[in-house]
Amino acid sequence: MIQVLLVVVIYLLGPALVLTWAVRRYRSGVKPDFTEIVAVTLAVILIGLLIYSYSNISTDTDKEDVQKIVNALTERYDFPVKAKFLDKPAVFGEAHARYLEVRIYGIESIEEQENIERIGQKLRKEVASKPIVLKFFREEVWEVKPDGARLPLRDQEFLVRQIRIE
Repeated sequence: MIQVLLVVVIYLLGPALVLTWAVRRYRSGVKPDFTEIVAVTLAVILIGLLIYSYSNISTDTDKEDVQKIVNALTERYDFPVKAKFLDKPAVFGEAHARYLEVRIYGIESIEEQENIERIGQKLRKEVASKPIVLKFFREEVWEVKPDGARLPLRDQEFLVRQIRIE
């Protein structure tokens, strides 16, 4: 709680007060000196850092975490469906700004999904710092072009179930 309060004061309230103070002084006719310009610049930089930290950017550690989760899932559970065009189970991970997404193909049984969910809950405690979203799909959908190029059609895949693990 104290950390949240410090972040709000340092990154948001402090710079906002400095900016309003500088604008009022400038409107009253007082030209800013060097220290005031430095204070305003620092305030703008702090607000920019806050905006950057809350933008939709995933970090390298998020990508490492999602890869660890996918590897651990494939080790702890015997997935029956292999990925198209790859010699591995049809389990893929993607890091997002607010959560880690794991896409699982070919598991439609509720019992099997619940078994995977239990494994995911253990992995959430062991590995991940963000919530894990397990998405179960019927099958992978690919478009194979005449020249042999392959393109995944993620928007045409059928979502069976989605589980969020906090």
